[in-house]
Amino acid sequence: MQDRKGMGHDCRLGRSGKHRGSGRRMRGARVLLSALFALGFAASGAPPALAALGGSEASIPADGQLQSSAQARSFAASTIDVRDTTVLTPSGVTVHEYSGTAGVVFAIAWSGPTMPDLQQLLGSYFPAYAAWLKANPPQSYRAPVEVRDARIVAHAWGHMRAYEGSAYAPALLPPGVDLRSLGVQS
Repeated sequence: MQDRKGMGHDCRLGRSGKHRGSGRRMRGARVLLSALFALGFAASGAPPALAALGGSEASIPADGQLQSSAQARSFAASTIDVRDTTVLTPSGVTVHEYSGTAGVVFAIAWSGPTMPDLQQLLGSYFPAYAAWLKANPPQSYRAPVEVRDARIVAHAWGHMRAYEGSAYAPALLPPGVDLRSLGVQS
């Protein structure tokens, strides 16, 4: 056996050759960082930056950084006007909020370096989303999320610094709207 300064022996290695306790420390660090991150959001008291799914489009321009607002797209099945409002969140996530002639946001799509605050984006639909995920957990932490509930249909996927997703409320969807043309997965 060589001395501690010499080559080949690392005093931090256990008999199995693995670092002792490093897995526990890493898990603890992840839990601590997640808790601090959640507390930071809760303590910030920041007002919502976006209109929620099912909410009024009237609050969209006053919140967040408005990127563009366009009266968009007529659809072949009918003459439905859909308004696509794009908002950039402080964390760099681009959110598209789609509302119909009634002014209610019926679908959202997002992409960016982090996951957006889904509780804020989904609004009153978040409990249905969370309940569905609890009953049908993804097979892996890296697996795409697909929620198909009577109240909400949502998809989320991605990896570090590249997240995307979309959600819509089937009951709010105007007849004749093609979700795929909006970039919303159905």
